[in-house]
Amino acid sequence: MEFGAKPALSKREFCSSLIADAISRVNSGVSKTLTARALSEKPPSNARHLTDTRTRVSTLLEYSLAYEMNAILIEQKKYTVSAVLWNVFPDLVIRDKAHQNLIGLEVKALHTAAEEKSANFMTPIQLVRKGSDFIVILNWGWQSDGHISYPHIHAFGVFDAWLIGKVRDYGWLFNAGNRVKGIDLATPIINAESTDVHGAFGYKAEEGNMGKLMRISMPDRLPMSVPEYSELKSEYNFYSAFKGKVLALGLRETFNDLCLLDDAVVNATNLPTHYPTACQIISRAVRKNGNDLLLIAGARPEIWARGVDAGQMRNGARALWLSSKLAWTVFGKDSDAWYSLASGAKPDSEFDSILAALGAGTPQ
Repeated sequence: MEFGAKPALSKREFCSSLIADAISRVNSGVSKTLTARALSEKPPSNARHLTDTRTRVSTLLEYSLAYEMNAILIEQKKYTVSAVLWNVFPDLVIRDKAHQNLIGLEVKALHTAAEEKSANFMTPIQLVRKGSDFIVILNWGWQSDGHISYPHIHAFGVFDAWLIGKVRDYGWLFNAGNRVKGIDLATPIINAESTDVHGAFGYKAEEGNMGKLMRISMPDRLPMSVPEYSELKSEYNFYSAFKGKVLALGLRETFNDLCLLDDAVVNATNLPTHYPTACQIISRAVRKNGNDLLLIAGARPEIWARGVDAGQMRNGARALWLSSKLAWTVFGKDSDAWYSLASGAKPDSEFDSILAALGAGTPQ
C-alpha cells in the first residue's frame, strides 16, 4: 500500500485504506482489553461524568488507532506514524523514511449516542495543506459480547481538511444575522453585542461554536463564482452524507443502550441513511414482559401514533421517539390508544427517566 504507486492511490485513498485496516485491528483486539468494562460496571450517568467518560474513551481510541496504523506501516517498511506532541493541528503525521511530513491527520472520535457531537475543527485555513491534511472522524458506540462491554468503531470518514475548513468559514460568515463578522490572519472575530463606555461596538474572538464538526454546513446561497466552488461542493456533499449516517447511527445506538438497560432483545432494525422526514419505525425489540418496544424517528410522532403501524401494536407496547438532536418522548399504548408518557432533552443522561416511563401506565 503506497500512494503515488501503480495503480496510483491518492493520499485520501491511501489513508482510508490504512485506517480501515487499523480499525479492524482495534475492534477485534485492543478495544476489547484496553477499553473494556464488565457488564456489571456501569459508567456514571450524570452529565459531567458522562462527558468525562466519552472524552477518556475517545482519547484511548484515537491512540489505539494511531498505534495500529503505525504497526501496519512498520510491517510494510514504507512509512511511520508520529503523534504530534503538542496541542496543535494535526494530531498525527505520516512520515517517509527521511522523516518528511507527507500527510497530516486530525482525528476526532465521537460517541455515536451523544446528543451533541461537539468535536471542533478551529484551525485557521492558512495552517492547513490542501490535499495533504485530512480530518478523520471515528464514530463509536458500546457493544457487548455477553461478558464485557467495549467501544466499537462503527464508521469513519476521511475528509480534506482544507476544503472542510473553507466550507466552515463560508458557512460561519454567511450566517451573520445582525452581527458583524470577519476572519483576520489567525482568528475569527465578531462584534460585541453591547457598546463600551464610549458607545462604540468592540470586537472579540469567536467563542468556540464556529468549528463544531456536526454543524458545519455549506450555505445554499454561496455564489458559484467563489474559488474552488466545485471542489467545495463535492467535498461537502460527501461530508453531508457522512453526517446523515452518523445521525442514523446515533438513533440506533441510543436505542441499543436503552434495550441493554431494560433487558429488552432487539430483533429488527431498519437503519436509514439520514434522519427520516416522516415518522417511522426504525427498530423493534421485545421486553422481558413480552411487550413490544419500538424506536421511532421523524417529524410529528403524534400523527404516527394515529396511523396503521401504531394501531397494530398490542396494548402495553411502548415507543421511544428521538428527534434529530436526540430529544426524546416515550409513548405508550393502553386502552387501545397511544399516550405521551414522558419526554426530555438528553436520553443518554436521562435513561432512568426513560426506564420509569416505559413502566408507566395510562395517564390519568
